[in-house]
Amino acid sequence: MRTVSTLALGLALALGAAAQPAFAKDPKPAKAAPANYSPKVVTAYKAAQDAANKGDIPTAQAQAAAAEAAIQTDDDRYLVGNTYLLIAQKTKDTNIQNKAVDLMIASGKATPEQLPTLYLAQAQAAAAAKDYAKALTALQGAQKAGSTEPNLVPMMVEMQYGMGQRVVALQTLLSTVDQMNAAGKPVPEEWYRRGMAFGYEIKAGAPDIAQVAALTTSLSQKWVAAYPTTRNWHDALAIYREQTKPDAETQTDIYRLLRASNGLLGAGEFLEYAENVYLRYPNEAQAVLDEGVKKGVLNMASNKNATEISALVKTKIPADKASLAASEKSAAAAPTGRPALNTADALVTYGEYARAIPLYKTALTKGGVDANLVNVHLGQAQALSGDTAGAKATFATVTGPKKALADFWVVHIDHPTVG
Repeated sequence: MRTVSTLALGLALALGAAAQPAFAKDPKPAKAAPANYSPKVVTAYKAAQDAANKGDIPTAQAQAAAAEAAIQTDDDRYLVGNTYLLIAQKTKDTNIQNKAVDLMIASGKATPEQLPTLYLAQAQAAAAAKDYAKALTALQGAQKAGSTEPNLVPMMVEMQYGMGQRVVALQTLLSTVDQMNAAGKPVPEEWYRRGMAFGYEIKAGAPDIAQVAALTTSLSQKWVAAYPTTRNWHDALAIYREQTKPDAETQTDIYRLLRASNGLLGAGEFLEYAENVYLRYPNEAQAVLDEGVKKGVLNMASNKNATEISALVKTKIPADKASLAASEKSAAAAPTGRPALNTADALVTYGEYARAIPLYKTALTKGGVDANLVNVHLGQAQALSGDTAGAKATFATVTGPKKALADFWVVHIDHPTVG
């Protein structure tokens, strides 16, 4: 996301002949109300213009300063700005150009065609000086004037962020993304990445951290919907995990979505995932380690922890799998839904989705469990089984802190990972 597009010293050329006052090029009276120029300003303007055209810049600058000192009206202000603009074109002096732009805008006499260029030039100068408030006002002026600058909104977002308005910046970006999506216009990936950086840079303990985290999560979901690559899934969920500081169970569920979206990339991630689940779900741990090896990121021969986990779970898997049938029966007779939930979770790790799904529903019926947790796991099982419609319906029922994870799953269902 750029800050402000470089207009630099081509401004006078961009404004063209329209930048010249009417009396300097056309002796015929204008149809609009006649301009109200002060004689001293007109005299100094003409002297400055003649000197500049002859290459006598010191004289041109002296006459421009004299014209500025004699300003009485808004038309004078515009004319003096025009004078400085001509000198800036000759000298390539950005400070003189900035003065010209400020005067022409302040005059209120610039034409509708000139205003977008003038405001963008003013924004560029203000941003370079780190005067973000002035730059933002100028960008808003350009927007109101009908600027077609494609990066106008990202520029505004950068200024808002520079002013410490993180929440407002992210809200502006999200609103624009939604508008572009609704209009079928592609959003540059750079916009998403910059917004994600805003969220990631926030320090712990900041008063707006909860709002920033929520907005960043929403933006990340739109990001992976638009650009569902393995790297983007990895980064989006890493930032989500970092911002939300989830409990151990939710952490594991995040890893499960990473695995489903092919977003597990580093050896440490595969190992941490396996360490989180090997005591309760030995088959899942072994499957994760095997995937790490298959991807070429995990070397079992040189990773002692991975080797030890693998050796342990391989001895547990046969008995664990054999116990599931009895667990299903006891879960059906249990007074609460906890045994059904635990058994269903275990069945999923063996790919037994058809057996797990009814047990999740039993857990919900019996109660005594966190319904949102059950529905996240039920939705996962349905999605992995291929029942995407059922999964989306289940995820839609999730509320509270786990809703974001359910929404990530829906994005994954609707926008399968590519690359």
